[in-house]
Amino acid sequence: MNKKVSVVIVTKDRKKDLIECLASYLKSSYKNIEIIVVDNASKPPVLTWLPEKYKNIKLITSDSNLGAAEGRNRGLEASSGEYVIFTDDDAYADKNMVKELVWAFAHAPGAGIIQPLVYDKQKKNMLQGAGHDIDLTTGRLKAQGVREVDKGQYEGLREVGMCGCVWMVKKEVFEKIGDYDEDYFIPYEDSDFSLRAREAGYKLYCYSKAKTWHQGLKKTFVHPRVEWLGITSPERAYRVARNKIIFMRKHSPFPNNIFFFWVMLPGYALSQSLIILSTARFDILVRYWLGLLSGLGYAILFPFLGLRKFYKNFDVKLYPIKMFLMAWTDPIVWAIDKSGRTILDVGCGQGKPMLLIKMRMKVKKAVGVDLFNPYIEEAKQLKTHDEFIIQDVRKINFKPKSFDIVLSSHVIEHLPKKDALELLAKMEKIARKQIIIASPIGEMYHPAVDGNELQIHLSSFTPEEFKKRGYKTLNYGWSWLLGEEGLVHTIRNDFIRKLLYTFNILATPIYYLFPSISDYVFVAYKDMSNGKS
Repeated sequence: MNKKVSVVIVTKDRKKDLIECLASYLKSSYKNIEIIVVDNASKPPVLTWLPEKYKNIKLITSDSNLGAAEGRNRGLEASSGEYVIFTDDDAYADKNMVKELVWAFAHAPGAGIIQPLVYDKQKKNMLQGAGHDIDLTTGRLKAQGVREVDKGQYEGLREVGMCGCVWMVKKEVFEKIGDYDEDYFIPYEDSDFSLRAREAGYKLYCYSKAKTWHQGLKKTFVHPRVEWLGITSPERAYRVARNKIIFMRKHSPFPNNIFFFWVMLPGYALSQSLIILSTARFDILVRYWLGLLSGLGYAILFPFLGLRKFYKNFDVKLYPIKMFLMAWTDPIVWAIDKSGRTILDVGCGQGKPMLLIKMRMKVKKAVGVDLFNPYIEEAKQLKTHDEFIIQDVRKINFKPKSFDIVLSSHVIEHLPKKDALELLAKMEKIARKQIIIASPIGEMYHPAVDGNELQIHLSSFTPEEFKKRGYKTLNYGWSWLLGEEGLVHTIRNDFIRKLLYTFNILATPIYYLFPSISDYVFVAYKDMSNGKS
């Protein structure tokens, strides 16, 4: 009974809860476990503190909120255990929970998923869950154990309809039925997975000797009547309304689904809308109805879902092509001297420009310098550079002409102007063939992001300033599209944002042919081999 168990924790903006959750698994009496944290774009990012505090925990980061379903799939991809535990980040495990769940799998015939008893974090003997099910005619949730004092009524190893909050899955289940359905985001993704496992012939259990404590819904700024609907925010209203329809369209059989869509759903929509309206939360009401419309759209197009998923996968397959196009259109790669073989990247950050550079030219040695260790750690994962130096860029000290190319992308504007010009003079001495600088055109507000105070803009530059120093320049992009307040940062729909980024790539010839209309960033570059610009 020493099979490896992977623990996947998807988290967002819950540092205190996550630390408590991690501590409970690190104290587990079952030792053959690995812990995987998936950070859904937390503020501050988990990357800024977790690697230093916990050395043996795998961390997967995302620039955007993937939701519970896709986040769990990312964690699953990184897992190596025969069993996988999925847990909410605000739940902590009893020290024997993992051991008891492994034992239960060995003694539960046909088990595919087993969950522990879930207790209330605030009221230690009060249950939050002991399994649940969903009526496929009415869509009503039938939860067991909610707000019940534990008196042994759920003792032993019991078969249940669905599992949630914290559950252990045998790895082979995924091989048979696939991953979590990412259409859900959250909620209903666990219920969907449970039902698919049951339909594939697996049994689901709840085992009383395995215990976990869960925070659950925290105090919010919505009315208690709205909270009673499971809605804690406008975004949650959208997901609750939408995902119930998706779940029932996928799983409710004929003629049950006729009753749900023509009788129950109108009743839900009317009654829940009136409840929300009674609290004067019109923002929540609007998102609720948008969720209903989105869910109905899904239901209508459900027969064509396979085609939509094909295009979704096709988008993933297009990623190498997108990177190839970026490597041919990015202004830094456009301007760089392709004969250079050694590169010093001053203020390398996560190192993403170097990925594009390496697609276009052979680099024998790339050295990245940055003071923000979390970015260095991310760059190491991407293998962008051959060597990293954690240091204030103003203190770089290399011999003259020691690198073919000295690159600094979006760094100088983060320094006081005097310091930036002194750094520029240093870089010009270090470069043997070429120096390249990328910076916003003129003043541009930029806040501290990722918990990195170094991200604040302290100065500004223009192409004209660099032309006076003997540089050539390339202007790139439109502020209305790419800037801090531009469309790609204000539009939330992921599909539309992808279209805008694609449009930006296709607009590259316009940027270069008509530089006067580009007002976002500029790249300045200078030939240092013979003193000519």
